[in-house]
Amino acid sequence: MATSKIQEHFYDEQIRRYLLQFIRFFSCFRVKTGRKMNDGITDQYIRVPAKYGDASRMASQLLKQGSENMTNSTPMIACTIQSLDIDRQRTQEPLFTDTHHITEREFDEETGLYTDTPGNRVSVSRMMPVPYKMTVQADIWTSNTDQKLQLMEQILVLFNPTLDIRTNSSAVDWTSLSHVELTNTTWSTRSVGSSIDDIIDVATLTFNIPVYITPPAKVKQQKLIHTIISQLYSLDDDDLDNFREQKVFDKDTLKYTVVTYEDKKVNYVDGNLQILNDKGSNLGDDGLVMEWDKELLPFGVLRSGISQLRLRKGSDVTDNDNDIIGRLEIHPTDPNLLTVTIDTATLPTNTLSPVNAIVDPSKNYPGDGSVPAAISGQRYVILNDTPINALWTSIVAHKNDIIEFNGSAWTISFDSSAVAGTQHVTNTSSNDQLEWNGTEWINSYEGTYNPGYWRIYL
Repeated sequence: MATSKIQEHFYDEQIRRYLLQFIRFFSCFRVKTGRKMNDGITDQYIRVPAKYGDASRMASQLLKQGSENMTNSTPMIACTIQSLDIDRQRTQEPLFTDTHHITEREFDEETGLYTDTPGNRVSVSRMMPVPYKMTVQADIWTSNTDQKLQLMEQILVLFNPTLDIRTNSSAVDWTSLSHVELTNTTWSTRSVGSSIDDIIDVATLTFNIPVYITPPAKVKQQKLIHTIISQLYSLDDDDLDNFREQKVFDKDTLKYTVVTYEDKKVNYVDGNLQILNDKGSNLGDDGLVMEWDKELLPFGVLRSGISQLRLRKGSDVTDNDNDIIGRLEIHPTDPNLLTVTIDTATLPTNTLSPVNAIVDPSKNYPGDGSVPAAISGQRYVILNDTPINALWTSIVAHKNDIIEFNGSAWTISFDSSAVAGTQHVTNTSSNDQLEWNGTEWINSYEGTYNPGYWRIYL
């Protein structure tokens, strides 16, 4: 049985776009024809049409209305391709392929604006284009010398020596820019003594355009990984007890299914993990509040005390060396939440000594009942500037500073105005880790995590 091979058809109108851009150079010129008849003062102009000059025989016959006695109207500029030759001087490695990875910003259909969230991700593989040198000509048809002089003066001053062209607006098309160079001028193709064509004079301008003919690019849309099956183990009873108590166990037996989403965010606050849609709401496509067990159902079942949450703070979603890890449990009352116990060993390393609490010195003072009496070594992050009074031993500290009691007076241990880099410290009253980001103190791991920056190990 004979088989036929299906050939893919590819046509991107590349040569046509170069030609159209070239014709557009000549599409806006005008010539003065005299003065308007109604006032005899105002100059009258007509726009000179520019068109592709290689008309078909049928089109030419129609324009002449089937008669050899009809002539083309003037003035007119006709553009044609004279030759298309391969340019060996610009030839490069023909098998070279260049790949670009592009991340678009997510577009909000409701607001009509781009958001700060990453959108579609694509990879574009571009093959080396083939260089050619295109020779084109523009024939300027005029019926008198004055028309020719007007047009030639307008055109010739532009090419000094080239004009740039852009065939498309794609940011990944490495062949979209080129230039047009005027190389030759033929003032007139009419010879002395001719009879029939004396009414029309044609001046010819010749141009060179370096062009590229580009093979099709390969465009692939990238997706965040939905599910990864990794580290497959099974636990016996003894190892399961050790695992729950975070003791040493036989890792040859542990099983995890790793789950993440491309369209779900999470919000972690006060030991609770809330699932959100890509707009930051806790409502699903059906308008109902999302529930963790239903969202995880396609991947497995949450195992309280065993399943893990992994949060990623850095900008690189592939960097898993600095994940913040917590154990997950079913929330007792809210199906939109999971209870999380953070493994403090996975938090960023503290750079400052622990503080006892966060205090507003404008409202509280040592020994007032809310703040204990001052003893040596007490340290506080302050929310406001300290008032000038004896209760704070007249220390002059400012918002976000850390103050410390040395046994006789309060001193500034951390001057927030002088530190721009990231710092970490533990608040012993809440057991939270605080992060100084150069502007304010924040919880080092609480907040909203976009798709790709959180994972659940079932």
